[in-house]
Amino acid sequence: ATPSSMEASYMEHLFFRELACAIFLLLLGMARYHYFVLAGTKPADRSSPAVNWARHVPAYCVSSAWAFYVAWLIIAPLQTVKWDKWSPNHWASDLLGWIAVAFLGAGLWLFCYSHYAIGRYWSIKVQIKPAHRLVVDGPYRHVRHPLYTALFLGYLGTLLALQSWTLLAGFPLFVASYLLFVKEEEKVMELGFGEAY
Repeated sequence: ATPSSMEASYMEHLFFRELACAIFLLLLGMARYHYFVLAGTKPADRSSPAVNWARHVPAYCVSSAWAFYVAWLIIAPLQTVKWDKWSPNHWASDLLGWIAVAFLGAGLWLFCYSHYAIGRYWSIKVQIKPAHRLVVDGPYRHVRHPLYTALFLGYLGTLLALQSWTLLAGFPLFVASYLLFVKEEEKVMELGFGEAY
């Protein structure tokens, strides 16, 4: 095969997975925008424990950098990004791509289901709201942090779909930044709900 036909084949193999990544990031961004707008509609209880916002900054920064880099990988010309691809051949690339689609689909489903289950108690700020009850329905019956689990599935899906060395190197930073975030959220929930949490 000529270099141009190999390049066309390579682009065809990646198109579906990149489209899946783009749709996942678009829906995730739309959901985030929606909740940013609604975040202030119900104020926190005055007794809500104080939050150390410094522990949230790494997760927001890493997530934003990840999303921007994924978007760049999708729209950039092939010649500028092919150095960042680690899949050894088309067969392995296709297999990883289909696994990625499964991760992306599961992540998106869990993300939407978790937001539906938590309902009005969700907010962009970690806080205890007036008349707040501990949600133990839906995915919260089985997983303590289904929203973050959904994010891990989604980001792992984009990593497998785009097969990027840069994303692979950045994944431990993503995990570490969200562990800080989760620990801070758990502290607030333990203070707010005590033994029940």
